[in-house]
Amino acid sequence: MRCIRCQRHAKHRPLAPGTGLHHAASVRSAALVAFLVGIGATPAAAVTCASLAGLALPDTTITAAQSVAAGTYTAPDGEIFTNLPTFCRIAATLTPTSDSNIKIEVWMPYSGWNGRFLGTGNGGIAGLIVWRTLAFFLPLNYAVANTDMGTSPAATEGARVLTGHPEKQIDFATRSTNLMTVRSKQIIKAFYGENPKYSYFSGCSTGGGQGVHEALQFPGDYDGIVAGAPLFNNTHHTVANGWNYTAFNGPAKITADQATAITAATVNQCAGKDGGLSSDNFLRDPRDCHWDPAELQCTGGSGDASTCLTAPQVAAVRKLYEGPINPRTGERIHAGRLRGGESNNGFQAGLGSVPGSTNAMIYWVFGNDFDWLTFDFDREMDTLDDELAARSNANTTDLEEFRSHGGKLMLTHGFADPLVPTLNTVAYYERLISSQTREGRRSEEDRNEALRRTREFARLFLLPGAGHCSGGAGPYTVKGDPFPPGPNHPAPPIAHLALEPLVQWVEHGIAPDRIIAYQVTGGVTDFSRPICPYPALPRYGGVGDTTKASSFVCADDRDHDDNQPPAPKYLNDGDNYPIVSIDNRDRDHSHDHDNR
Repeated sequence: MRCIRCQRHAKHRPLAPGTGLHHAASVRSAALVAFLVGIGATPAAAVTCASLAGLALPDTTITAAQSVAAGTYTAPDGEIFTNLPTFCRIAATLTPTSDSNIKIEVWMPYSGWNGRFLGTGNGGIAGLIVWRTLAFFLPLNYAVANTDMGTSPAATEGARVLTGHPEKQIDFATRSTNLMTVRSKQIIKAFYGENPKYSYFSGCSTGGGQGVHEALQFPGDYDGIVAGAPLFNNTHHTVANGWNYTAFNGPAKITADQATAITAATVNQCAGKDGGLSSDNFLRDPRDCHWDPAELQCTGGSGDASTCLTAPQVAAVRKLYEGPINPRTGERIHAGRLRGGESNNGFQAGLGSVPGSTNAMIYWVFGNDFDWLTFDFDREMDTLDDELAARSNANTTDLEEFRSHGGKLMLTHGFADPLVPTLNTVAYYERLISSQTREGRRSEEDRNEALRRTREFARLFLLPGAGHCSGGAGPYTVKGDPFPPGPNHPAPPIAHLALEPLVQWVEHGIAPDRIIAYQVTGGVTDFSRPICPYPALPRYGGVGDTTKASSFVCADDRDHDDNQPPAPKYLNDGDNYPIVSIDNRDRDHSHDHDNR
């Protein structure tokens, strides 16, 4: 197809160095070399892993080409993984600009490769390879890759080290993920002698945002994408965290005991009234809960001193649920947090302390000495967007080019996420639905048709009671996850949950109508529930064991919920760049299956 939108964007903004268009000729040349090396042979016969050290790729230095024996492997950061198959480990440094330093790792099983490439996401400000992600998917026979997104040493020194480095900021926003994808496919072809038959991406948080950026701006990179708790509305998420910081700073700071008490109070008031079970210790649909934090306000009694809320704390919690609002116009900047996630991991990290990695963008624009307490949510919000929205955000819902080549997008988000507002993802999906509505038609029948069209290529799954990427009182994981949640956003169980259904959808046309999720404690399954495609949510069928997913149905939520959509001006990302048309990409690295 001919991408008029892509031509328009390319005209207004030059492509950043290192994108698919900028390197098309050199990529084709490298691909030919890789093809000639590997043609018609198995990895063991055609090439050795060590020989890939000499693979010539644009702006790329292979720093390790290591054959790793089956069994136990100690990663460069000291993490130890067991029961891994024999694999070829390739590490590389990518330097698309003079200020770029992007690290990637590509792990490829020697035998049993399933023909699939899996790109994986990072977390926070990145800066480190997520080894646990690689170790999780390698035994599942994927050729799997990860990138540090070019932000080292931000992982240890903080994101302020990227201030004054616009090329590194571009690497973080989009370029590192795209180049990880392009280079990984070239490395895979050199090793196996053939392109991946299918390419997938899975990530959560920052990784989920990487996935949404890929679908929008590099629509030919992947056949299927899992974007969990996607952080793609970056400038406004940064400001939302600043909003919370200004609310909870000083005497309004919330303790862990108070956070636990808030969740308990919301569940006590709302469980069972939101379509869930009254016995649940989480909310099925927190949008239906309107608990007021004033109900926990201190009365002066000695018994509640550790869990009651002072008047400033009550006001701060209300602001948390409200989300950032432009004080001059009253326009919504970003969604607020939902009730019920306050006791989940990460809640306090975003409150009452100087904003860190997830708030870095404010420093990139206003300098490292900027004081959040002085931020003007009107004028300076506009300045931040003018500088970074086009580079960093992916609010645009025109995914027609991704859809045109059969691409499938699965969005997942915990309904008790304390870090990335769930409603931002819901509002994005609602805009996707609107984008499929015929001009001028807004009837219920038209919406149903638009929803049907959206579900043909994109589905949203909300997980009641689940936290940020993992954790929470609700079901959120797959059975037998060998790596429990750890630091640096390892391969998140919520993303694991959706990958196999995504594969079935892409390769066999079986669209996921329900996914079974589990709540597991100490290796023992407590209960399971179906996770349903939006706008459906699980509802007890009235008969059967309430700990079994088979006793629940997916029922459409007919409430007219407030999804706190941002004002239109805060969804205008300008000319997202780069947007690379599929037709302009190197076709030698496109997919060699013929189910388009």
